Amino acid sequence: MRRAIEAWPSAAAVLLAAGVALVAVAAPIQVALVLIGLLVAVIARRRPLVMVLVVILVPTLSLLRRVVAGASGYTESDPLILLPLILTLGVVVVSWGQPRVSGGARGTKAFAVTVVLGVLASVLLTSSFTVDALFFAGLIVIPLLFAIATSTGRMPLVWGYAMHVLPALGAIVGTYGLYQFFVLPDWDRAWMRTSQLTSIGHPEPLEVRVFGMSESPGPYALFLGLVIVLCLAAAVTTTRWASRVGWIALGGYVAYPLLLSGVRSTLVGVGVCAVVLILVRARGLARILLLGFLAGAWVLLTTVVNRFSASSTILTSDRYTEFSTDDDSFVARIDLLSSVGNPFRYIVGNPAARAVDNLFVDVLLRYGLVAAIGMLLLICGIVILALRQLVAKRNEVAALCAIFIATQVIFGPTFNSLFGILVGVVFGTVMAVPLAIQKDLTATTTLAPATAGR
Repeated sequence: MRRAIEAWPSAAAVLLAAGVALVAVAAPIQVALVLIGLLVAVIARRRPLVMVLVVILVPTLSLLRRVVAGASGYTESDPLILLPLILTLGVVVVSWGQPRVSGGARGTKAFAVTVVLGVLASVLLTSSFTVDALFFAGLIVIPLLFAIATSTGRMPLVWGYAMHVLPALGAIVGTYGLYQFFVLPDWDRAWMRTSQLTSIGHPEPLEVRVFGMSESPGPYALFLGLVIVLCLAAAVTTTRWASRVGWIALGGYVAYPLLLSGVRSTLVGVGVCAVVLILVRARGLARILLLGFLAGAWVLLTTVVNRFSASSTILTSDRYTEFSTDDDSFVARIDLLSSVGNPFRYIVGNPAARAVDNLFVDVLLRYGLVAAIGMLLLICGIVILALRQLVAKRNEVAALCAIFIATQVIFGPTFNSLFGILVGVVFGTVMAVPLAIQKDLTATTTLAPATAGR
C-alpha cells in the first residue's frame, strides 16, 4: 500500500503526458496547456513549488489566454482560467491529509471557516450550480481553505518562496504594462474589443488604462500594489543600505505602470501602508527613506498627469485630483454600505447576482448574511494580527501586505479574480505565525531544503 502511494506521482505523470499527446492532436490548445500545467505540478511534487507556479500564473495567465486565442483575443469558457484554482485545490486536498502542527490563530481561522460554510450553504440552498456561480464561489472558498490549511501547519508556509518570486515578477509585469501603454499589442487590442473593456479607453496607444498581463486594470493594480508594499516592507526590515535603496528603487519603478492603470484605490492602499510602516515599524533613516518614496511618488504622479492628460481621454488630471460627492468613485463605493438597507433581507443571498465594488456588500448580496459577517470579522482579525506582528518585528513583510489587502476590500470584491489566491497565501501566513510555526519570514528568508514540504 505504501509503495502504491509513493508511486502515484510517477503514474500520474505518465498518464498526463499521454493525455497531453492525445489532446494536442484532437482538442483545443487550451486543454493541452491545462494538462501541461498539471503535469508540471505532478513532476514538481513539493506543494510549495506548486504554489510558486500558481503565484506566477496569477498575474500572467490572462496574457497567455489572449496570445493563445489569436486574432479573436478571447475564448469563451476558457479552461485555462481554472488551472490556478485546480492546482491550489489539489494542494489543499493533499495538505488536509497531513498532520496538524498547530491551531494557528483560532479566532481568524473560525471566521474563515464561517465564510467558507456561508458561501457553500448559499450555493446549495439556492441551487446555483451554473459554471459562473461555482467559479466565483470557488474564488473565495479555495483561497480561504488554503489559508486555513496554512494556519494549522498542514500546509508548509509558502510566503518565503513567494518573496523570492514576487519582486522579479512585479518588474516583468510592470514592464509589460509600460509596453502595453505605449505600443498596445494586437492581442490586447482584440481582448479590449471582444471583452468590451470600453470603460478603460480606446484600443489605441496612450488611450488605454494599463491592464498589463491581467484581464482588467483592477487585478493588475492589486498585484503591482502588493509588490510595492512588499518592497517598502523589505526596505525597512533589511539592514544593508544598498539593499534598502534597491528595494525603494524597485518600488518606484513598479509605481509608474501602477499610475498608468488609473486605479486610485490601490494608490490609497500603498499610501496607507507607507504611513503605517512609518508610524509603527520604521525608525531613524528608514523613515526618511519612506518619506522620500512618498515624495517621489507624488512627483511621478504629477509628471504622469502633466505628460498624458492633454493627449489621453482616460488618464486626465481630473482622475487624480477631482474628489467630489457627485462623481468620485471612492465615495460611491463607500456609499454601498448604506445602500444595502436592511441586511436581513439577504439571509441566503444570490450567487448569480452581479458584482459590486465593495467586498462586504458583494459577499452579502451573493452569499448572504453569515458569509458577510464572517468576512468582516476575518478582515478585522487579520488587521489586528498584522499590526501586532509589525510591532513585534515578526513577519513584517506579509503583515504589511495583509494590511494593504484590507484597505482594498472597501473598494472592490478582492476575491473576484485570481488575485484571491495571493490573498489566501498572505492571510494564511499571518494566521500561522502567532503560534510560532515559523518565527521569521522576512526578506532574508531562504528556500526550504529539497526534502521538506511535500
